[in-house]
Amino acid sequence: MILLAAAAASLMGLTELPPQAAAPGRCRIFLWARTETPFRIAMVDESAQTIRLRKGKQMFDIAQFAPGEFGGHGYRVALRLEFATGGQIQNGQLISSGSMRIEQVDAKGGTTGETLSVPVGGMRACG
Repeated sequence: MILLAAAAASLMGLTELPPQAAAPGRCRIFLWARTETPFRIAMVDESAQTIRLRKGKQMFDIAQFAPGEFGGHGYRVALRLEFATGGQIQNGQLISSGSMRIEQVDAKGGTTGETLSVPVGGMRACG
């Protein structure tokens, strides 16, 4: 299953995001493809209202244009996340359920036909 998620992401030019630190005073959401072996697919910076992806060795941030909707750098991303209630993590929450849809778009914002939808898990952490 991990190979499928990794292969699908690589077809869109995306590669695994390296570990990201939670910056002091900021809340970030760390996302993994929900597979047998985790694949770090993205990080959301709630303060900056961006989502970080990686293409090759270059990381880039895409701006949020609506709640859970991001666009830029040739991609449109939609996130649907549900957070667990309770105090499993100090200054954070686990994602109990989530999905991420990534579409490649052209310069005019039209879909190129390349789309990836994956179940995601992860956590919100505040520094």
